[in-house]
Amino acid sequence: MLAAVYKGKKNIEVKDIPKPEIGDNEVLLKVKACSICGTDRKIYEYGHFKIKEKNEQILGHEISGVIEEVGKKVDYYEKGMRIALAPNVGCGFCEVCRKGLEQLCLDYNAFGISWPGGFAEYVKIPEIAVRHGNLVEIPESLSYEEAAVIEPLSCCYNAYESLNVRPGESLLIFGAGPMGILHLILNKHLGIGMTIITDVDEKRLKLSQGFGADYIVKSDSRIKKTIMSLTNGIGVDNIITAASVPEIQEEALELVAINGKINFFAGLPVGKEEIKLNSNIIHYKQLKITGTTGASLKQFRQTVKLSQNAGCNLKKIITKKIGVEELSTIFEDISVFNNNMKIVVSFER
Repeated sequence: MLAAVYKGKKNIEVKDIPKPEIGDNEVLLKVKACSICGTDRKIYEYGHFKIKEKNEQILGHEISGVIEEVGKKVDYYEKGMRIALAPNVGCGFCEVCRKGLEQLCLDYNAFGISWPGGFAEYVKIPEIAVRHGNLVEIPESLSYEEAAVIEPLSCCYNAYESLNVRPGESLLIFGAGPMGILHLILNKHLGIGMTIITDVDEKRLKLSQGFGADYIVKSDSRIKKTIMSLTNGIGVDNIITAASVPEIQEEALELVAINGKINFFAGLPVGKEEIKLNSNIIHYKQLKITGTTGASLKQFRQTVKLSQNAGCNLKKIITKKIGVEELSTIFEDISVFNNNMKIVVSFER
């Protein structure tokens, strides 16, 4: 099968490798689409602690496909089922997993990181992932390309739940990249009120037009004045920081309304993870600050359901489709990512 094999930092080789063989309790998934995540770009650039140096791996964890083969002892799943693959698999035994937070398991595995991922024609689904239900059926109404965007959308749904967003509340999103736009799509679909999206990058702001934000604002020294003007001096009810910039986490405290809520969605780079927080603002404004990462299997399944609604249009955010053979060079071309939203590796072109 054809696969894009990660061979170390800044080194991906597209080549033919043996098609995976499955055991009696495993499933073979034929990949139809796999979208590129910022995590894939970070691994390409800096590596990952779960991928030992000189070890090869197949990246890609935003996966959809069709079941090609089912092990003899596997129940329920059948050849031909259309699937979106939840990538994170917890141990299933620890207290975190028992709470349904398997993406936070200290002993987790993930497709495209510790297990071979979706930048290949086939993916083997180990027994533990089969038993945990990580293979999630999708309807005919959802294309494979859209289904490949369910994983990042489920991460947004995790943030949505943590904020306990209520219909009609206002929302400010820092970051007009793919994740910021997915937050916008999700919250608009679920009944948010006024939406504002901001970024320092003019090109990103231009790309974000047409996704339904009420206001698109340049993030500069006038941002506080602008936000207060739009909210009659109150501030916004909810803020999501969907960009890895320390200053916007600090700035969020100034822009959020009394009794407002902030979600630190994007992690910060190593060496920049410590920020200055005025805890008196948190105290006297009675703020709620949350952090989220990934999504639970329950949230992933719920996202599949809400993605089926016509109001949650995921097709629009997919602005470029490529073949797997292009993965050997695309990570070096920053302009491709700057000029697009979600880029999907399609095996159906």
